[in-house]
Amino acid sequence: MKIDNTVSTPKSNISDKNHKRKIAAASIAGSAIGIAGSVAGVYALAKKGNPALTLKKLSYDEKDVLLIGAGSVLGGLAGGLIADRNKENVKPKLREASQQFFGNMLFPLGFLSLGNNILEKTNFKLPKINSDSKPARIVNGVFSLLPKVAVTVASLVGGMEIGNNIMNKVNNKIFKEDVKHEVNIEDYFVHADDLCLTANMLLKDAKLISRLTSKVLPATFIVAGSKTGMQGN
Repeated sequence: MKIDNTVSTPKSNISDKNHKRKIAAASIAGSAIGIAGSVAGVYALAKKGNPALTLKKLSYDEKDVLLIGAGSVLGGLAGGLIADRNKENVKPKLREASQQFFGNMLFPLGFLSLGNNILEKTNFKLPKINSDSKPARIVNGVFSLLPKVAVTVASLVGGMEIGNNIMNKVNNKIFKEDVKHEVNIEDYFVHADDLCLTANMLLKDAKLISRLTSKVLPATFIVAGSKTGMQGN
């Protein structure tokens, strides 16, 4: 007598996995569409001021980044809501959307813009070594970047911490629940959009690197939009 030891997977589990895959695919697709639409809008506005501008040479400032981030989050949210049949997951998605946009984008970028304006108005610069030697030129180059590095890192880290703390309180009142959205140290490494934005802001004067980060930056926001659409209980 032959014994069948095969363990069958319940149909409900298979259906649940397929449903989650559909939600993930819809969230990613929605985020990508939102990003593409935002980039097209930024390009159209920029081209009005400079008709000779090509998409390859398009660069982004803080306002453009916010627009692209909003497109990503709204697109991911829309895709997730359309694909997700569980109505109980609407609240987590809306909450994640507000955390992503306000906590992880608006506050850090607002702090960054304010910090850069203060830096430019005060014209703060570190003292340079009075020498034409190669080591001195390297050190002076590093010294010239350090104030902007400090402002950028402090703005993004402080902005994310403060922004998420504020949004936790706001969301708890709106959704009538006590949930804390933590910002862990690993978030700063997995959030490619923040890292790419940092490089873009620091290296605006390095045309080759700035051009590269400008091309990569829109795609990095797909993480925020996808996470928004895939949120659930």
